[in-house]
Amino acid sequence: MKSAPIIIALLLTVSVGSVASAQQGGPISSLSQRSLEAASAASGTPYNDTTENMSWYYRELPPPRQVQVHDLIHIRVDERSQAFSDGEIDRKKSGQYAAILTDWLRLDGLDSIKPAVQADGDPRIVGTLNQRLKSQAEMETTEGLKFTIAAEVQEILPNGTLKLEARKTITVNDEIWIYHLRGTCRTEDINPSNTVLSEHLADLTITKEDQGSVRDAYRRGWLLNLWDKVHWF
Repeated sequence: MKSAPIIIALLLTVSVGSVASAQQGGPISSLSQRSLEAASAASGTPYNDTTENMSWYYRELPPPRQVQVHDLIHIRVDERSQAFSDGEIDRKKSGQYAAILTDWLRLDGLDSIKPAVQADGDPRIVGTLNQRLKSQAEMETTEGLKFTIAAEVQEILPNGTLKLEARKTITVNDEIWIYHLRGTCRTEDINPSNTVLSEHLADLTITKEDQGSVRDAYRRGWLLNLWDKVHWF
């Protein structure tokens, strides 16, 4: 009977020690970690694996798609420009002039030229010239163009650069909008969604043409165009 308390105390001491050692090691909740650590401990080699073997959600990316001639690529056009200009000029010019005609000529027949005497004296001109030009100008312009268009690969250069060309025509009743785009881009600039930004295109040319009654309302006539080109005044 006296040995019973001693046996119970020894059992309590062993159970407390096992719980403490388990808390120091930390719980292992992942089954994959348990199996990997167990396999590493059994083989005696340090564990060093890749994400492909460790993660349950790993997915290998597909190889990059090879672009071919006549493939379609979406181009997102977002062009913005803003310019400021301010100029002022103030120019003054003054002068005086005096001119005297001392000699003159007269014809004496068809084969003779003689000096002509001025009966009222030598004619003269005296004057003053004053000129002033003052000009002040200020200009501020803001332009923007934003749309999406599908372009066709026209040519693939030896270095892999793509030549693209696109054309879009939109007709609503009598109104027509025509878009034309041409440029060159690298294959690396095409994102996984098969889209390239217009700012990545070199030698970019964008043309937008309007036709219809709205365009006719503000279009200038040929006479006004000629007047603006000549700049008579």
